Amino acid sequence: MNKIFYFKEENIYKRLYFFNFKLFKIKRKLNITNKNLANTIQSIKNNVSQLSKSKTELQPKINNVILNKLKEFKNFYFLPNKGNLGDCIMTNSEFQIFNSYKNEMAASTNYNYRNLKKPFNIVCGGAGIFVSYYEKECDIFFNVFKSKFMQQCIILPSSFYNIPKLIELLDERFTIFCREKNSYDYLINSKTKAKIYLDDDMAFATDTNFYYNTGFSNGQINNLKENLKQYSIKEIKHILNDYFIKYCVTYNKVKNILSFIKQDKIKIAYLFRQDDEKIFKDKTNINSFDLSVCGGIGDKSCLDNAYVQILSELFFSAIDCADVIITDRLHVGISSALLNKEVFLFDNNYGKVSGVYEQSMKQMKNVHLLKQNDLKNIDNIIKNCNIKNTANTEHLKSLNLNIETFLTKYLAYKV
Repeated sequence: MNKIFYFKEENIYKRLYFFNFKLFKIKRKLNITNKNLANTIQSIKNNVSQLSKSKTELQPKINNVILNKLKEFKNFYFLPNKGNLGDCIMTNSEFQIFNSYKNEMAASTNYNYRNLKKPFNIVCGGAGIFVSYYEKECDIFFNVFKSKFMQQCIILPSSFYNIPKLIELLDERFTIFCREKNSYDYLINSKTKAKIYLDDDMAFATDTNFYYNTGFSNGQINNLKENLKQYSIKEIKHILNDYFIKYCVTYNKVKNILSFIKQDKIKIAYLFRQDDEKIFKDKTNINSFDLSVCGGIGDKSCLDNAYVQILSELFFSAIDCADVIITDRLHVGISSALLNKEVFLFDNNYGKVSGVYEQSMKQMKNVHLLKQNDLKNIDNIIKNCNIKNTANTEHLKSLNLNIETFLTKYLAYKV
């Protein structure tokens, strides 16, 4: 029987060994000395006036209900969702919103949730983490929710499924947004005292100009100048060690998408998941690439708006290499729709993808929800659609960043 070709799921310790070995090799190759770094910083300063400029500041599109709730908090801690490369799109959108409305709200990420000893409000980023498959990953949220100092909490649009530990903690302090009706019904039927709303996944609020803009906005250039003054050599070296090296590893994985895209009159990418949420066990003669697992954001990096934006641009650029995207990954599907690709969605195993489609994507003419059996006939389904040639591989190639280009982006985005 022919099966879909995935990257092999390796033993976790073996994967960690090879990842750390790659980081070690890159560190040796970089040889970041204070002198080299000082020269790089001086070069960035010299070139600031020559950077290409974008006329537009980012303006994310956010629902008024969520926006008003955030404004009511005014000052709050932000606890984003750590996750895979696709999850960066949600978090990037949330950072866009906080920055756009910085005069009306202040989101702090500079805190240790274990040492919050004064009354606080907290906003939790949108997530697919509140389901039984990832219960252990929810502990960071549960520990915050148990704090006697937590006054109020907003959970931005998320999915909820078979997660009794969360249900036990919910009370009148919580305002929860669900991104599909199944999650909404699950929480309503759980009869908690929390206020429950139905709304769109945060990724839909993304201002895609962060990807399309070819230059830096005035605000970003000002950020760059200020950050160049404020950051010491030691701090910049930490940025490179923490983020640039991991970015290089992630980029080298992401660029493999080019060898998985079916080349014809139209470029087709099969981007199927390979984790516990998959519904396909065997598929026939399909070469698939799980883009989302090429990288991601952890406990520290998810709090860094600049690194999240850089990874989001990389994620978009990979999707942009195709005209047609066929996937069961939610944020691959949403991102593809935002980039005006022709999108063919398959569900995951608990109805998250189909639920978000019904809530937020049903009216999009370029997005199609298919049934499991439709995969056998996918070629004919695609032929019956009027596909536009939108593929762009140059953007991905341009993101093979060196130290100077990475630092320029990072310091310009950092707020």
